Amino acid sequence: MMAFFWSRKKLLFFAVLVLSAIIFVVSDHLARKYIPQPGFSIGAPFLLIDHHGRPISQTVFEGEPSLLFFGFTYCPEVCPTTLVDLTRLTEELSLEIPIYFVTLDPERDTPQQLADYLPYFTDRITGITGDIDAVLSLAKSWGIYRKKIPISNGDYTIDHTTTVFMLSETGNFAGTIAWQEDREIVKQKLIRLFSG
Repeated sequence: MMAFFWSRKKLLFFAVLVLSAIIFVVSDHLARKYIPQPGFSIGAPFLLIDHHGRPISQTVFEGEPSLLFFGFTYCPEVCPTTLVDLTRLTEELSLEIPIYFVTLDPERDTPQQLADYLPYFTDRITGITGDIDAVLSLAKSWGIYRKKIPISNGDYTIDHTTTVFMLSETGNFAGTIAWQEDREIVKQKLIRLFSG
């Protein structure tokens, strides 16, 4: 009886092990199939305005590698932390990589609001804002999640994707930087991005 119990236990263990392996292989296959690979072109054409009030389009991403991040100036943690991290890392590596910050809150993030906010980090950040429908259309074309969350006093915050996109000198997708990704890994990614 005890031997039968142990054999059933071993059989169950091996069944779980095999099922886990199958799930891993399938999920890895799906990830490789659907996650864009470097060189893939994502993001729709756009015509918005920068934080100086000047027209800006997708052509700004061409000519040199750059970083693209979607956020908002009233963001309590993720956005300022991300901008500080990107600024420090690129400065440590002596890389003059332009950073583009597309607001997900164009109703509050006017060119003036962005112009007041961004210099606290570095002068290499260009803020992008404009008509809310055009901004949200751009965000959607990059697969950005955005949801307004009501808070006290009729105010709101925004839950959103925290990924930083790396773009090649042709403006194509060249990889991502995850929220709070290991600094040394990010440095290597930035070096590869800049070296082409």
